[in-house]
Amino acid sequence: MSRELVIVSPRAIDLADHLMAAVRIDPHLGLRTIWSGGGTQVCSADGTALMTVLRTKGFDVPDDVERLLGVTLTPAQVFWTELYVPRGAAAELGELVARALAGVVEGELFVRDGSA
Repeated sequence: MSRELVIVSPRAIDLADHLMAAVRIDPHLGLRTIWSGGGTQVCSADGTALMTVLRTKGFDVPDDVERLLGVTLTPAQVFWTELYVPRGAAAELGELVARALAGVVEGELFVRDGSA
């Protein structure tokens, strides 16, 4: 089972952002699109998926996001991106890439499944 994370950011996340985050952690990481472009995976050199990123969605009502995440958002944070990282051996590296991605887009990373 994977861990669900969310990045709330002031702009949409794109493929170039995924690449910048991956390179910050390890220049040997790669990207692949999945679900006919509905998602992107950051992968290790052997093809292991370290992080799966779904499309970024804008939102109009921050109250819903605040209710889901339990935090107060700034007016500039209007984009929601779901990410999934594996558990087990690849988890630590996947979460490092997720944190790097949040940094690239000047967003905040939230873990949704209650584990740290």
